[in-house]
Amino acid sequence: MIFSIGETSKLTKISIQALRHYDKEGLLKPIYVDEETKYRYYSIDQFLQIDFIKRCKSLGFSLEKIKEILYEGNNLENILKSITFQKSIIEKEIKNLKNIKLNLNRLENTLNHAMNSLNKALEIEDVEFFILGSSKGEIKDNNDIETHIRKVLKNIDLYYNLSDTFIILKTDEENYNFYQEVIVASKSIKSDKIYKRKGVSLYVEGAAFKNKVYFEKIINFENENKLTNFKSFLEIYYISKLDNKNEEYSLINIFHPFELM
Repeated sequence: MIFSIGETSKLTKISIQALRHYDKEGLLKPIYVDEETKYRYYSIDQFLQIDFIKRCKSLGFSLEKIKEILYEGNNLENILKSITFQKSIIEKEIKNLKNIKLNLNRLENTLNHAMNSLNKALEIEDVEFFILGSSKGEIKDNNDIETHIRKVLKNIDLYYNLSDTFIILKTDEENYNFYQEVIVASKSIKSDKIYKRKGVSLYVEGAAFKNKVYFEKIINFENENKLTNFKSFLEIYYISKLDNKNEEYSLINIFHPFELM
């Protein structure tokens, strides 16, 4: 007894599109194809193959691996080896997903804090992060920034997920209109260099080279509160983005470390 592709789809609860795809990939060829209509037909014996494919799919096996098991290693020993191999892949994926979830939680907490402070009064807070790498030199425009960022990323080990890193621009000590260093940092990826300072924070949505007004606002606040500040500002870019006009509109923490008088 043979069944049309539609009947096979209904009886095995698998889509017609999937059956066609399995045919194309050589995973499950129909037992008969009408030369005139090109309709595909399957035997009831093939339902067992379909059930096996569905089970392997539910366990996360790729179509290529399922094909290998079906036609090259269809014995219990090879199936067991394939299952053990698949478990190792799944364990790595679980570990990776857990790391992604941790990164998302950290980013969520950072953004919640930043959004609650966005465009509001300045605040004094502790800032702490690990420095993964940096590049110093003359930085006068966005092209210079990008060049220094790529230079840093090239020189550090990027085995980790970049979703848990952020960029920091350090202003020139003599001229706040320029930067003297680009830093790649993280709050969870540990390194030998850790930055930990107390200072004044101001959270804004802005862009590089356009924050002089905020520097002046922070300096006025520090003078009024008798705070001795360091010369350089840090612009911590937690979210770098462009608006619909292709203009930078990033979430920035403008941070100025200080010492109490």
